[in-house]
This record gives sequence, structure tokens and C-alpha cells, in this order.
Amino acid sequence: MKIVVIGAGKVGFNVSKSLSEEQHDVIVIDKNPEVLSSVADRQDVMTVVGNGASAKLLEEIGIRSVDVLIAVTENDELNMIACMIAKHCGVPKTVARVRNADYTSPHPLMLSYGEYGIDMFINPEHLAAQEIFRLIEAPMATDMEYFWDGKLSLIGLKVEERLDIVGKTISELNLNKLTVVALIRNGEAIIPNGNTRLLAKDKIFVLGQTAGFHNLNDLMKKKMPSPRRILIAGSSLITQYLLRLLHDKKNVPDIKVIDTDTKLLRTLAQMYPKCSFINADPTKIEILQEEKVGSGDIFISLLGAENANLVACLLANKLGAHEIICEIGREDYIPLAETIGITATITPRLLTANTVLKLVRGTNVVSINVLDTGDAEVIELIADKDSTITIAPLKDLAMPREMVIGAVVHNDELIVPRGNTIIYPGDHVIVFALRQAIPAVQRYFAGPEDDDDKAEAKQ
Repeated sequence: MKIVVIGAGKVGFNVSKSLSEEQHDVIVIDKNPEVLSSVADRQDVMTVVGNGASAKLLEEIGIRSVDVLIAVTENDELNMIACMIAKHCGVPKTVARVRNADYTSPHPLMLSYGEYGIDMFINPEHLAAQEIFRLIEAPMATDMEYFWDGKLSLIGLKVEERLDIVGKTISELNLNKLTVVALIRNGEAIIPNGNTRLLAKDKIFVLGQTAGFHNLNDLMKKKMPSPRRILIAGSSLITQYLLRLLHDKKNVPDIKVIDTDTKLLRTLAQMYPKCSFINADPTKIEILQEEKVGSGDIFISLLGAENANLVACLLANKLGAHEIICEIGREDYIPLAETIGITATITPRLLTANTVLKLVRGTNVVSINVLDTGDAEVIELIADKDSTITIAPLKDLAMPREMVIGAVVHNDELIVPRGNTIIYPGDHVIVFALRQAIPAVQRYFAGPEDDDDKAEAKQ
């Protein structure tokens, strides 16, 4: 595909990187030549200096031959105008990063996405808030993702020394309704089998039905207490979205926000009178001590700066916080975060990349979750008619070792796959695959007419 990415900031950089690694023809547009120079040095893409909402510039790069335009600058209006022009020029798919809720509200005077010429709105901060909300729902989880319309959950868990599962093989865990689909050891993704032995510091990804799955006591062999408080460092846009999600939840524990932005805290206090707002610096240990941060608390750092987030989380860990969630902008900081006791990390631009990859992969891809190592994915796909995956039982298919079927949904029933399992057209299938096996996964699930459809869409 020929894809245009407008905006070479953190989000744009990660989106163009993911797309170029999948061998797409990517053009990155930005007004800042220095930022583009960094992109050109590290990615196999074409870069263009200029205004991505300029009809003249878009015409110069051949916008009428583009398959997808993705506008992810910091300017909502620029992103929307770029998509309008692109759609007017016949671009099949357009994506706009829009953070201002006024543009996406259900107000009767608002136009629909399609009337704006936009096929998909993406909001990294809202995606991050949703991810944090899921993690709060599953204490001690490092990752949380839903599949099959929320009926199936993928939960990441860190194997700690004190847990009974350390040293046991996966078959010894007797997980009748759960499947360990992935394992990360020393920063490398591994496809496990029944003989794989779990070691301390491993991170495992477990797939199972959402109903009753959030209680991980049986798996972890350790009772997880309910949090007594949620403390949030920072009043950023992610915090604001998170407060909105928590406000609509039943039986919410006490919520306290700590930040130095007096004006914003006053505004939030009027919107959320049940929450507490403290005007102080959450990166100072005496402040956290005054607020009695400790056991039973979930501490979330959303200060907008990685260094500040890491410092605040380090202090919260020292004071004994029960669970610590940290916003991280760079994936290479994630191992560092784990060494200072952070339970889970949130990377908004990775979440955005997941959304964009789903759009360009094909109509049978329902959702994608790229692991933070960047070398593996968990994908929900729908098996096409006459696709290779449907021609025989799984044991008779010569699937690459770098992919594994984690779950199958047939006629609204969840099936834990075995060798004799047959996948039928229309089934939803959860696949874990290393990055090099992604093309094979797509081939196995695509019908013979898929290539013809893509060719027609381009003409």
C-alpha cells in the first residue's frame, strides 16, 4: 500500500515505523525538517517538508494514488482538513488524530465521521485512559486487552519469586479454561508449550473468558486485595479521560489527583466533586508521605514527562504502593521501569499503532495488540471463506512454529483449540505470532479473492 503519514512527532514516528516495517510505501510529511531528518535516518520512508493540509503539496506527492492517509499532528483541525482533501481526491481510507471532545461529541449539530471525510478518529490519550481503566479492573496485571466484543480477555502477568507457579511447567498449572499464549523472557517473545517452565521475572500472557477471569487468585496462587485508593500524579489529558471513565463505574474507591496546575485542578474539582485534588509536586517524597501513599493504593503517574513519571513511581514503590502504573513514551524505557517496581507501563503511541495496523491489514482483522517488545502480536481475525486455515484440522496444517492459535470462537462458543480442532469460515480466531510470521498469518486467514479485492480498491 501507498500510505501518507502527516506528523512526525511521537505518534507519527511510531506509526510510520510500524507501517514501513511491513513493507508499505510510506511518505511522512511534517513542517519541521529536523524531525523529518530523524525519521529518515531511522526508517525506510520518504520524507516531505511542508504543510500536510496543503492541497498543493498533497497533489505534488500524488495523493490520488494513495491508499491510506493518516494525519496525526498535534493540530486537530489540520488533521481533519487533510483527511477532507484526501477523501475528495479519492483516497479509500483516512485516519485523523482528534483529541478535542467537541469534535467527536454526539451533539445533533455535529456531522458524522464520513461527512468530514474521515473513516476513523484516533485519540492516543483516550486509548491510554481505556488501557489504564482495564488494568485497574485486573489488579497486578501488566497488560490487558479484550477480544470477541469484550467476552475474551488477554492478561499479562509478571511471574514473581514469591508465587507458587515459579518453576512449574505450563502443563502442571492445569489451566482448563485458560491458555498461556505468549511468554516474554529477557526481553524476547517466546511461543510456549506444555513443557515450558516458568521462571521468575518472566512475563506471561494468559487468554480466557472475561466472565470471572479478572479474579486471578487461582492462577497466581495469591489473594489480591481490592485497592483502597487510586492516586494519580498529574492532571494531563489522559487523567481527564480516566476520571470520566472511573466516574461512571460503580463502587469506585477513593480517587486523589496530585499536580501543580492550580487552575486545572480547580476546574476538575468542579467536574468531579467526589474526587480529591491536591495542589503539590508528586515527584517529592514528602508530598507522597503526607498523602500516606502505601499498601492498598494504586499509584498512576501521568505527568507527561518520562523522567518525572519514573521518579514519582520510584517514590511510590519505596513507600509500598500496591500497584504502580506509569506512562512511558519510549519502549526502550520499559525494562528500566520494571526494575524500579512499576507493575504496568502505558505507551500511548503503541496503542495508536495497534489501531492503525488493524486498518491497513485487511477487513478480516478485528483487533491487533503489539507486545511492548515489538517483536510479537496477538491478533483477532475472522476466517475467510475458502481460506487455508479452514481446509483441515489444525494438526494437518503446516503452520509456522512462530504462530500459535490461542482461542477459537465458533457459533458464539469459545473453544480451546486442540490438534483436531477445525476452524470454519466466519469463526473468530485469536492468534499469537512473532513478527516474522505475520505475513503467513494473513495468508492463512485470507480467502482467494482477497488479492483481487485489494487490486480493485487501488484502481
